[in-house]
Amino acid sequence: MNARRRIVIIDDTAANRYVLRKILETDTSYDILEAGNGAAGLDLIDGTIDLVIVDINLPDMSGFELVQAMKNRLGEERLPAVINISATFMSGKDKAAGLNQGAQAYLTHPINPDEVLATIALLLNATNRMQSIEQQRNEALAESESLRTEKIMLERFMRSLNHDLRSPLSSAMMVASLMRKNPARRTEELFKVLEDNLHRINEMISNVLDISHMNLGGGIRLHGESLSLRRLIDEGLENLRYQVANPIHLDAEDQDRQVFWDRSSFLRILDNLVGNAAKHGAPGQPIEVTQRSLGDTVSVRVSNVGQLPDEVLTNLATPYFISTRSETKGWGLGLPIVKALSESFGGRLLFHNEDDRVVVEVQLPQAIGE
Repeated sequence: MNARRRIVIIDDTAANRYVLRKILETDTSYDILEAGNGAAGLDLIDGTIDLVIVDINLPDMSGFELVQAMKNRLGEERLPAVINISATFMSGKDKAAGLNQGAQAYLTHPINPDEVLATIALLLNATNRMQSIEQQRNEALAESESLRTEKIMLERFMRSLNHDLRSPLSSAMMVASLMRKNPARRTEELFKVLEDNLHRINEMISNVLDISHMNLGGGIRLHGESLSLRRLIDEGLENLRYQVANPIHLDAEDQDRQVFWDRSSFLRILDNLVGNAAKHGAPGQPIEVTQRSLGDTVSVRVSNVGQLPDEVLTNLATPYFISTRSETKGWGLGLPIVKALSESFGGRLLFHNEDDRVVVEVQLPQAIGE
């Protein structure tokens, strides 16, 4: 169904307004407003008006002056279509003046109903086409800006990847070279260094592959098993306490519950949330982990001391987004991966500022796919 179009008739002669209204009322898609002088007509005109039929000779101003006043009020881009109408013959000079002011068509009394309706339909269709073109232009500009932003984020990510990947790779190659040249140096300590660096490389590559797979429309495949939620969280935090310097406080429900989850994927969510809080929060300040039940949904919140600007909050789950306000180098993949994993569980990821803390929360169904 077509949207209704709003038309204003401005004419000081009541009979003329009556005739025009009767003609326009044959099209039920028009809402018609009337005014008997320029000032009253101007009060009716706002951004919702599609077309104005204005008498050239009004008692308080000319039709040309009225169009200029409309332009001053609304701006040229928002000016509705304008039809000038006159009870007498209009000279070419008068028509040129009207065109220069913004009129698109002219009618002369006595008016022909078919001509009026055809002229209005032509102008409104032209307006529709212009609005469509303008909308397409705006959408193209928005897409271009989005692509430009994505390109900047991707370039920043590639620089970080190049730097971060080279470091553990160089370390691993150096350790391997030392052990190959001198077998006596194949100590547990060097094996541990080699293993840690290979683990870092593997984690980086896994993150990139997961995000790439997600961007191509694929989910992350999960393998569910029955697990004790409290034992799972305790296990994850026990390992994390060796990895981050911040104290980690857990506030969990007293009653344990069974969940049907992918164990490694949930631990990966917890690792990313706590690691992100340690990386971007205040050094030495406690990281609070809170677990609550919301019906059949499990909520796990991780918070740290700090505040994030709106620009950062809006883009936290955007792949490759790295805040220019962050002093800590990163890839911008941690929270996007948490988001992808949470959605694969059938849940969601939320984040916001709360008092003096940043809160990131995952809400997951008690069983995968519920």
